[in-house]
Amino acid sequence: MPFHGLLPRPLPADEVTIGQLLVHPLHPERGGFYSHQARQEVDELNDYHIQLRYKDLFAVDTEGRFSANYGAKFDLGRVYRQPNLLSVTAEQMIQRTSQHPVRAFNAVLEDPEAREWILQTIQDGQDLYVVLGITELKNAVFKRARLRDAGASNRLAEQPLEKNAKVPRAVRRNSTFGLDGDRHVSGVFGMDVRRVTARITTPQEPHRLSDIGYRWSYFDIPSSGNTKAQLMVGLGEALETNELRMMLDLTAEDVQTNLDTISQLSLDAASAAASPMLRPSSPALRGRSPSPYPATVRV
Repeated sequence: MPFHGLLPRPLPADEVTIGQLLVHPLHPERGGFYSHQARQEVDELNDYHIQLRYKDLFAVDTEGRFSANYGAKFDLGRVYRQPNLLSVTAEQMIQRTSQHPVRAFNAVLEDPEAREWILQTIQDGQDLYVVLGITELKNAVFKRARLRDAGASNRLAEQPLEKNAKVPRAVRRNSTFGLDGDRHVSGVFGMDVRRVTARITTPQEPHRLSDIGYRWSYFDIPSSGNTKAQLMVGLGEALETNELRMMLDLTAEDVQTNLDTISQLSLDAASAAASPMLRPSSPALRGRSPSPYPATVRV
């Protein structure tokens, strides 16, 4: 099965699920809604695919975001000029996909609480998205990859990621005296996430040109009185990898990375100071080297 839209960074698996409404696909913590009323119907429409010993090849852009994935049997011409490649091996790849996305989305819309949430969200001026597919990797290991034989073949040369590599923070190695091994990462690496458009109109109001390409549903608003207002909700196409990549604001993540680095350096320094190999009276801690000559004792 094809990989869902590659996320620029992985998300925790317990933060997103099929049928979930979001205000930002890369930041589920900013707001969302999950319909428990529609859960059974949405789950019955899902198709599951599990692959053991999964392998892939990812490309990372200059800002440290995942930008493309090429599969284990990649096309040499597509990766030949890619300067920043990572090989990926995972114990499992678990993919959940809605076989009928429109039906699944309509099941969510049948929940009055979901429509109330959508109304409040558009009144707040926020964007809307819905998750309709998830690709999850279990215990994935990332390594720096380069083409061997000057790109004459598909063979890869792999080596561990360097410390503080320009890659998503979740897959970066820790700084613990260089003794750490490969880092295992589990999470959501791909999503079928679709843009949702909603607005309050009247049944007589015509559609706009921008409405083309959406699948529309219409719901009366009971509290609208004699105006007979309606909520119209449209389901768009799945976001592409590049669209998701450009939605990631790296400013806050870079700040957090710097704070994590400073914290780790502090922990390393504290561990070194507590080492039994360095005693408080050691010249290394006093800032000078011991003299090679014994002290002269005057009588």
